[in-house]
Amino acid sequence: MKQTTIEEVSAGGVVYRRVGDSCVFLIGKHSGYHKWVLPKGLVEKGESYTETAVREVEEEVGVVARVVGEAPVKTIEYWYYADLDSKMGKAATGMETERRVAKYQEEGGVKTRIHKKVIFYLMEFESDLGKAGWEMEDREWVSYEEAMRRLAFESEKEVFLEAKAALG
Repeated sequence: MKQTTIEEVSAGGVVYRRVGDSCVFLIGKHSGYHKWVLPKGLVEKGESYTETAVREVEEEVGVVARVVGEAPVKTIEYWYYADLDSKMGKAATGMETERRVAKYQEEGGVKTRIHKKVIFYLMEFESDLGKAGWEMEDREWVSYEEAMRRLAFESEKEVFLEAKAALG
């Protein structure tokens, strides 16, 4: 059986807010694989990377945040395997298909190889919408040091390091 490979582009953000002379950062605990991560998601057709980052932060961690600066703080790339569950939706009309991961590699998912590029922006908190979306089982404002301890993936820790440097 031939392995399917999909190319994906996502965007997300490192969300911060100032508390006195320091900053706290918003991280989310993913409901699919129960690890602390930065909010991010697939770029939709016709959407810019910054528009995606703003939308995904709102949907996943439940806050409105604005992108700081024009350039991303860091772009990462990685490969993973998963079993995908696609809902046909408008696919028959040529529109994009909604895609969800049914099973990650850690849970036995191996059917599809995914090459993912994620563009991360520094984002300043503007307002709270009340709660995280379905993709996150939890969210917390934490110090830089606590975020670095909790973030599950080294690549996202590198993003966080760049974001902290951009804040000065």
